[in-house]
Amino acid sequence: MSVTSVSELQRAWHAVQEGQFRHRPGARPRTTGTSTPGDSEPGPLWRLHAPVLPVIGCHGAAGASTIAAAVASTFAGPTHLVEACGPGTSGLVAYATAELGETGSGWLRGSRDHAVVDRIVGGALTPAETPLPDAVDAAVLHVLDPGWDTQTLALSSGWLREAVLDADRLVLVTTATVPGMRRLEGALLHLDPARQLLAIAVRGPKARRWAREVQHCLGPHARTVLDQALVVVPDDPGLHVRGLDTEPLPRGVLAAATQIVQLTGLAAGTNNQKGTTHARQQRQ
Repeated sequence: MSVTSVSELQRAWHAVQEGQFRHRPGARPRTTGTSTPGDSEPGPLWRLHAPVLPVIGCHGAAGASTIAAAVASTFAGPTHLVEACGPGTSGLVAYATAELGETGSGWLRGSRDHAVVDRIVGGALTPAETPLPDAVDAAVLHVLDPGWDTQTLALSSGWLREAVLDADRLVLVTTATVPGMRRLEGALLHLDPARQLLAIAVRGPKARRWAREVQHCLGPHARTVLDQALVVVPDDPGLHVRGLDTEPLPRGVLAAATQIVQLTGLAAGTNNQKGTTHARQQRQ
């Protein structure tokens, strides 16, 4: 039988106190700085002074880019809008009103109102290959559209995975359809709703008008979070045709973004209970 020394127990206790033993499904050991080939976390992590709000689409064309842009637009302060998917799937190609060119680190920078908009220049085969975003020191909020689903991120490594799974607040975007709700349930399996402030943006009608099939297909995780975190995003015919461009965002989308800011505790002086009450009213 092996004997554990007092010094080993002390080191283990200090590690627990420093949070080194935190675990969630799919988690890998955390590193800081630049790693070498063979390390579990290649490349540096995204160290920021301002909060990060990841906005994740549960399926293709759910509207994550639109919600991310709307949150960056409605937030009261300088924002940094980061889209980590490749040019072929980007929803922000025509969104910026001023293009500032390539930064030299794999990103293309633009701006719109009080938001700095960064899009990746080339595609990445895995989340770990995504280059680290350039700094925006003036930003008081970083809105991140990772462009990957939660399962892929959970099984990956690097700054993008850490930015999403370690975020204190998170937005999931889906549609009021059977496939949309099934993908929402799958996305929630890789998250920790008890720790994160969640907002679930559902594009479609109010919950009471959802088709019976949609109501019946809700999984246990989705039912729990939707009761407290639902934000209805009304469909806009213009966005269906044009996508995001330099035209003003629809009022209904901006109103939904304002609710998301409240639910995730980002609005100055906002009581989270107020946002929760509003979400419950939308379900009725």
